[in-house]
Amino acid sequence: MSLWSRLFSRKMKKRSPSYAAAANVARYADFNASRGSADAELQVALAELRAKSRGLIRNDPYAKRYVKLLQDNVVGSTGFKLQVQARYTNGGMDTPGNGQIERAWKEWSRVVTTDGRMSLTAALRMAVRVWAVDGEVIIQKARGKAHPDQLALHFIEADLLDETFNRRGYDGANEIRMGVEIDKFERPVAYHFLKDHPGDAMWTSSVNRTHHRRVPASEIIHCYDKQRPGQTRGEPNMAPVMNTLKMLDGYREAEVTNRRVAASKMGFFQKTQGAGPVTSLADSVDADTGALEMSVNPGKFSVLPEGYEPRTFDPSSSTTDYAQFEKQIIHAVAAGLGVSYQDLSTDLTGTSYSSGRQGALSDRDFYRGLQQFFIEQIVMQFYGDWLHNVMDFNPAVKLPSFRFDKFYKASRFQPRGWTWVDPSKDVSAAVTSLDNNMTSLTRIAAEQGRDAEEVLNEIAEERKLIESKGLAPPPPQVAKIPAMK
Repeated sequence: MSLWSRLFSRKMKKRSPSYAAAANVARYADFNASRGSADAELQVALAELRAKSRGLIRNDPYAKRYVKLLQDNVVGSTGFKLQVQARYTNGGMDTPGNGQIERAWKEWSRVVTTDGRMSLTAALRMAVRVWAVDGEVIIQKARGKAHPDQLALHFIEADLLDETFNRRGYDGANEIRMGVEIDKFERPVAYHFLKDHPGDAMWTSSVNRTHHRRVPASEIIHCYDKQRPGQTRGEPNMAPVMNTLKMLDGYREAEVTNRRVAASKMGFFQKTQGAGPVTSLADSVDADTGALEMSVNPGKFSVLPEGYEPRTFDPSSSTTDYAQFEKQIIHAVAAGLGVSYQDLSTDLTGTSYSSGRQGALSDRDFYRGLQQFFIEQIVMQFYGDWLHNVMDFNPAVKLPSFRFDKFYKASRFQPRGWTWVDPSKDVSAAVTSLDNNMTSLTRIAAEQGRDAEEVLNEIAEERKLIESKGLAPPPPQVAKIPAMK
């Protein structure tokens, strides 16, 4: 470094920061700055964050509610529905081929896990829960004739991906970060799992505890929200709100205990000089200290002997803002988790129609983003393997394997949708958009989590049934709005 560069560097260090937030003054002494890499900071905290997150899910009602909201709104009761819309070279829809794949997928989706217990929808609901709690989902693709279509999903708990197993890359060997082996471009090459769960003290073998099994990355689905470049493992979603929820739980417990004690007011007998015995008033006498104890019944008064005065003990709190205080805390927790206060707390007090509608629309945008995240990060990671298998091994799918690209590229997954917030206004808006070619029936159906083709087929079948019964078709219920000119 040249002399001028050194002098300039020293001069800049002496200057006060241009940004107020960069100043290290006394009043900011408790502001913890973050200078480590994503992996360096996660490595020392991951196991503790994961354990505390699981503790909250077991015991905190708001944490439990958050996970339930994600499961119900991201996956729902029907999961993600496969829609294949491959076409012939002349542009016509390949309905027979699409139908074969969709029927085979529906059949395979009945049981998809290696333990033979979970459907695809149930497995996805568990994946959402694990992601919300642990911050990452790890699935191994199990292959072989023992599984339907020679493919099944094996969920692996994050504890088994050893975050303490780290190695610098040397002499051509890949680097290992928190159990994940990566190449020079940070692409996963393999995953190193403990042979036994570190928390299974009853069943864990002391021999296997220190050994790993290496699984190629091509066999692993590792789903997590990568928030920083170079981040190899997932951060538990509860991390920003853990302390807040725990402090709220402690405050709530103290408040409830205080009110229980206040509802059972206690008192003491104070003895003055020259007081006589009061054994006749006592219900019991402590054998060690000789202290007298008397139970009090509602509506009963007792006359105390001369020399004794009652002294009441009233622990009732003067705090009157408990409800408002908890509400403000849950507002902060909801913001940290990305959901609305109304949904997280189930408190609709004082919520107007417009604010409730805006909150519902905002929540739906949040859930739609997560739906696409899980489709890309999990479902599409094994759908290609499954499609290869059914085209090669499933006798019910009579499609040549060289057509794989055609059907794979034409496949999409439809997640659950939601009904209209305001049916009257929303239906009118949809009709106006249709009349002005601003949307389509396919898009409107998709927003509600339905397949437009299925809806039209249902309508056609109903009309045939109505005609077969000799009934007149019902008049349309929604009046058409004139198109814009």
